[in-house]
Amino acid sequence: MQKIYRVVGMSCAACASSVESILQAIEGVISAKVNLTESSVWVEFDPLRVSFDQMKLALEQVGYSLEEDTFLSVEDDEEQFEKQQKKLRLKVAVAFIFSIPVFILSMFFHHAHHLYILQAIFTLPVIWAGWHMISIGFKRLLAGHSTMDSLVALGTMAAFVFSLIELLLVKMEVISKEDIHLYFESSAIIIAFVLLGKYFEERAKRNTGRSLKKLMGLQVKKVIRVNGNNDEETDIQAIRRGDWLRVLPGAKVPLDGRIVDGNTYVDESMLTGESIPVFRQKGDRVIGGTINQSGSFVMQVEKTGSETVLANIIRQVREAQSSKAPVQRLADKIASIFVPIVIGIALVTFMLWLIFEPNHSFYDAFNAFFAVLVISCPCALGLATPTAIAMAMGQLAQKGILIKNAETIEKITDINTLAVDKTGTLTVGKPRVDEVFMRHPISKQTWHAIRAIERRSEHPLAKSIIEYLPETDENLSVEDYHYSPGMGVTAVVDGQKFLIGNELLIRSAAIRVDDVYSDKAKNYEQNGRTVVWVSNDLEVIALIVVADPLKKNAAETIRKLKEMKVEVHLLSGDNERVVARIAHELGISRYKGQMLPSEKFAYIRSLQQKGKCVGMAGDGINDAPALSQADVSFAMSTGTDIAIETANVALLHGDVSKIAFSIAAAKTTMRVVKQNLFWAFIYNIIAIPLAAGALYPFWNITLNPMIAGIAMSFSSVTVVSNSLRLKYLLK
Repeated sequence: MQKIYRVVGMSCAACASSVESILQAIEGVISAKVNLTESSVWVEFDPLRVSFDQMKLALEQVGYSLEEDTFLSVEDDEEQFEKQQKKLRLKVAVAFIFSIPVFILSMFFHHAHHLYILQAIFTLPVIWAGWHMISIGFKRLLAGHSTMDSLVALGTMAAFVFSLIELLLVKMEVISKEDIHLYFESSAIIIAFVLLGKYFEERAKRNTGRSLKKLMGLQVKKVIRVNGNNDEETDIQAIRRGDWLRVLPGAKVPLDGRIVDGNTYVDESMLTGESIPVFRQKGDRVIGGTINQSGSFVMQVEKTGSETVLANIIRQVREAQSSKAPVQRLADKIASIFVPIVIGIALVTFMLWLIFEPNHSFYDAFNAFFAVLVISCPCALGLATPTAIAMAMGQLAQKGILIKNAETIEKITDINTLAVDKTGTLTVGKPRVDEVFMRHPISKQTWHAIRAIERRSEHPLAKSIIEYLPETDENLSVEDYHYSPGMGVTAVVDGQKFLIGNELLIRSAAIRVDDVYSDKAKNYEQNGRTVVWVSNDLEVIALIVVADPLKKNAAETIRKLKEMKVEVHLLSGDNERVVARIAHELGISRYKGQMLPSEKFAYIRSLQQKGKCVGMAGDGINDAPALSQADVSFAMSTGTDIAIETANVALLHGDVSKIAFSIAAAKTTMRVVKQNLFWAFIYNIIAIPLAAGALYPFWNITLNPMIAGIAMSFSSVTVVSNSLRLKYLLK
């Protein structure tokens, strides 16, 4: 079983690593992946061996809380978030209101010994404000799962307790008032700034999930159910498969189903990316979350709850955001061992100061120890990758690009070869009448007769001919209808005999064929088009040329891929002439036709054996083996379910141009990730030696722990803010 749960109490990558390791240590849990930006965990487990309560208890023992994940509406979710932010704002306010007087007393009245006790009293409310963070930090430290909060808790409480002991020793007259060094202001100011950093960090991380929230916002709460002759408003949870719902103009389509009464234009742009509303009538499928633009209609529900297209999209996005790119796994591993290493560095720093500092000052040694603990928090390092990945996933999902896991984003950047299926990927995937050739004009009545005959036909090309020919109100009678397999049909309409099919049908009926028609037909077929011959009982009267047209943006996509230095290969099961024509039109020099699924699979493997990183784009069942073999696979959502399930990337509206956009977006995202990691690493590389006193032997410069606390908070906000730029970079 796979489920997503909410986790309360995570604040950094070390927290995420801790939650994952605790859950994975439980018997029956197969794997756990934390989504830090959404404060959730994706867990795969055996429900017969482990329960939710067992997982919850294991996390509670180290200060985390596990909650059942529910899809709240955007309004409810925002309300819940604002309540949490209100509590945090109160704590930040209390922390600063009391820490500022402590700072003033320490900096400007440090010789006023009678005010020392006032510093201690003012520090207590600040510790209350940060107590949740402090208590959890110690709990995790004692449990062997130290996190950022452990560093803050250890440093601030060491400073506070050390200062209290100093006051006590003065009171007992063990030491004089002139010899004490108090750190109340450091403890108070650091707690205040860490809380402020958490406040801004939560708001910034919240913005990285906006795209997912917009998708969730497409879900409907109330619906109108048709009950006999009456309409009743009811909650969407009460709706079951088979129910009839009325959708009013301007309303969102509540669930997936089919129209049973009425017709309308539906805006499907949020799910398909197509800005032009599409016409939907009785029998047509409608998708939950799209917007009914014009007429009222009644639909029958086919899918509810987690079965709907929108729910699946949200689930895939959340699972993808919980997955980790290889670069993130490296950062998480570093973060998980970073805290104990920092504590070790702080202790070594303390000892070195005691030994080598000329005065062997305990206070200076403690100051360096304290500064190292505070400035070394791995929060920026932990946020570097997940915030950028989550932001990119959400932005791409809004554009109809569903990337199934974070690892795919990193892989996409390595693609140097792309194999593309023809039908349904580069072409519309639906045959259409491309041209009609006639030596002499045909009467309207004759075209009506041809349309009437084709309406009786089950041949795939018949539908394209019907769609091409104008509708008629005449109810023409078709008689003596006869289908010849592999050839075509003959029928009589209003006493006139017609033959519609291939050249073999015409020749076998001894119909006279003008050389002009023969030459034209041969030319069309050499260009990869299909020719439907039409004749009466005397002679050929027309050639209907049918082709699968290219998608309007196919040529532009191939051009962009070439500009990106991506080598394009066209693979198809269609005949070689058709494939050659399409390749020529698109400027693709590498192509192959009449390929079986196994041959496509082998072709992809052969490219990989040459050292190429291969992407594959397709839409059919016959593409599934090749999609699974490719390093990165793209599936058109207009294709089969199996192709979509097999692929790493699903393009919701079958827009082939999104392949080039995906590659460009992945490269932009990884560039931002690397920028984040650079700043996080460089910050710690510079900050730790500085805090330890590396400049002291040369210029007598030490780092005040208060400045260290401010810098630590600023680094995290900087990394998250850089990730938020993806909102504009991926437009």
